Amino acid sequence: MVEVEWNADAVVALRAAMRRSRAEFARTVGVSKRTLALWESGTTTSMHAASRRLLDKVLAEADDGIVSRFHWSLRQRTSLATPKTPAPNVDLVADSANRSAALLNWAEASNTGPLTIAGMCDELRSVSRSYLKEPTRPLFDRSTVVRDRAAELLSGRQHPSHAALLYGVAGWALTLLGWITIDLGKPDIADKHLRAAWAFAENADDDNLRAWVRASQHTSSFWREDYLAAAEYARDGLQYATDGTAALFLYSALALDLAHARDGRGAASARDRAIDLGAASAESPGPDVLAGPFSCSIERAGGLWADTSLTQVDPARSLEFATAAVQGYASIPDDRRNVGSERMVRCQEIKAHVALGNFDVAQAQLEHVAEATPDEHRIGPLAQRVEEIAWMARDVAAAGARGVVDCAVEFRRAPRAGTLPMLSGGMG
Repeated sequence: MVEVEWNADAVVALRAAMRRSRAEFARTVGVSKRTLALWESGTTTSMHAASRRLLDKVLAEADDGIVSRFHWSLRQRTSLATPKTPAPNVDLVADSANRSAALLNWAEASNTGPLTIAGMCDELRSVSRSYLKEPTRPLFDRSTVVRDRAAELLSGRQHPSHAALLYGVAGWALTLLGWITIDLGKPDIADKHLRAAWAFAENADDDNLRAWVRASQHTSSFWREDYLAAAEYARDGLQYATDGTAALFLYSALALDLAHARDGRGAASARDRAIDLGAASAESPGPDVLAGPFSCSIERAGGLWADTSLTQVDPARSLEFATAAVQGYASIPDDRRNVGSERMVRCQEIKAHVALGNFDVAQAQLEHVAEATPDEHRIGPLAQRVEEIAWMARDVAAAGARGVVDCAVEFRRAPRAGTLPMLSGGMG
C-alpha cells in the first residue's frame, strides 16, 4: 500500500470514504472528538505515532471501495487546496465547471438528493416506455445500471426519506429486469430478480411496487403453467393494488388462472370485477409509476378476458373481447401504445378465429403480426402464443387450417435475437 502522510486532508478523506460521523470515526482511531476536530481543521499537526499506525491499519483493512474513495477524495482535496494554473487556451470558466462536475459522484455517494433519485426514476420510465419498441439488450443494460447505482447509493449514509426512495428505485429496476427475463423465456431466473424486488419493496414500504412485484411473480408462475401458484400471487398482490392499474391487471390475470384451474365460478367472478374496474378506469384513469409492462389499459385487460373465455370454451365471447381490444389499440397514438401487449391480444383474436373455423382471417392476421414483429421481439410468451395457434390449427381437419400452421411455423423459425442468450448466466 502507498504510504500516506496523515495530515488534515488525509484524515478528512478517510472519514468521508468510510462514511462515518466524527464521533464514530474518533472512536475508531481512539481519540476524542475535539482532537479529531483539531486534526481535520489543521489547527494542530501533532499526532502520536500510535494514532498514525492505527490510521494506517484502518486503511489497510478497508475494502476496495473505501480505499478507492479515500484516494479519490484525497486527490480532490489536494487539488482544491492548491489550484493549478490552467494551461494556455483553457477556458477558466469551463475548467472550473468541469472540476465541480467531478465532485458529483462523491457528493451523491455521501448524501443523495432528490434530483439524483428523480433522474433514476426518469431513466426507468424511459426504459419501460421503450420496452418491445427498441432493441432489448440496451434496455436490459440500462435497467441493470439503475439497479446497481441505487444499491451503491444505499451503501452510503442517506437521509431516511432518501433511503426509502432509493429502495423503491432499486425495487422497480429489479422488477423490470424480472419481467424482461420472463419474456426472454427464463422465468426460473426471473424469480431471483423478483425475490430481491420484493425485499426492496418491503424496505421502501411501497404498496404499488409490491402489487407489481406480485403481478410479475404471477406471470412467472403462469408461463410455467403453475396456475394455482399464479393465482395465489395475484390474490396477494390485490391487497396492495390501491393506486394505478395494478388491480385491473391482477383481477384479469386471476380470472385466467382460475379458468385454467377449472374454477369457472371463481374465474367469472374475477373477470366481472375486472370488467367493472376497466369501466371505472376508462372514465378516470389512475396514474401508474411506470409504463409498458407495469401499466394495464382496458385493451390489455381485454386480451386476458379473451383468453379466459377461450379457456372456458367460449370462442365467440373470446373473439368479442379480443376484437374490441384490438380496435382500442388502433385508436391509441403509437408513442403511447404497449406494442407487446397489442401483439399478444392480436394472437388471442387469431386463436378465437381458429376455434371458430375462420382460417383465412386467422392466417391474414397472423401474417400481419409476423410483419409487425422484429425478430428479436419474437420472445417467449409471444412465441408460445403463436405455437398455441399452430396446435389449434393442426387439430382441425380442414384445408384452410394448413396455411395458419405454415405461417406459425415460419414465425417460430425466424432467428430470435430477443432471447439474448448472453443474459442467461409478458404475460399480456
